[in-house]
Amino acid sequence: MTVTTDISYDHMDVLGHTLEKIASEKAGIIKSGIPHVIGLLPQAAEEVLRRTAAHVGAPLRCVDARRLTMRPDQFSLDYTTDNLEVTNLKPSLLGEHQLRNAALVLEVAAALKSVGLRLSKSAIERGIKSTEWRGRFQILARRGRPTIILDVCHNAAGAAAFAETFKHRYPGRKAPIIAGFVQKKEHQKMLDALSSVASEYHLVRLKSHRSIDLGETIRSVDFRGVPVRTYRTLGAALTALVKRTDSDDIIPVIGSHYLVGEFLGRYT
Repeated sequence: MTVTTDISYDHMDVLGHTLEKIASEKAGIIKSGIPHVIGLLPQAAEEVLRRTAAHVGAPLRCVDARRLTMRPDQFSLDYTTDNLEVTNLKPSLLGEHQLRNAALVLEVAAALKSVGLRLSKSAIERGIKSTEWRGRFQILARRGRPTIILDVCHNAAGAAAFAETFKHRYPGRKAPIIAGFVQKKEHQKMLDALSSVASEYHLVRLKSHRSIDLGETIRSVDFRGVPVRTYRTLGAALTALVKRTDSDDIIPVIGSHYLVGEFLGRYT
């Protein structure tokens, strides 16, 4: 069985600059006679996958938005398939996008059950409620110190998902954001999405040759009025922020697997 979770604008220098082109590249996993399951996709992308599945003869299942109820403020969902029904399921992973992902997991489980795999409803729910994924809106609460949120959101869709999750988890609040980005990303769109939850930006140079040039980014990006500072290292940014924040403050560290990986390697 193969699965497509979501399709958005990323790695465009390799995959292409339209959703149709990106979807056609990702459709390469669809194989003759092998069931394929897709999540809630943009219509243009879904149409490409449907055509590909029909062309190669792959049975297709899709998450049905009509049978999905999401409550982002409560991080819960209801979903019904042909052989599985769950109500008020609360995934361990936070965010509306994770509710959509959980619905896809339920659709995949239903597909597996339909071909004879024995999966109990309790086991499926337990898996969704206990999944751990480091760096995906990972909250590190530490007594007497600011709360750290780690998120590897590294494209425009990821930044938007982070911002929406932050708003639901911490309504009415903003935070000083430590961010590091690689080159060849839609930095303006990412920062546009983050501006609704950022009180300050603290840009860090990544430990990678793919890191953005901080000076060039400052000159070329509109930060929408949010103050911005730059640092040569993650450690310098953290030291500066921790010194002037309180234990009830929040510091997101976001924007790249490189940056979040460095934090996890050094501080956890």
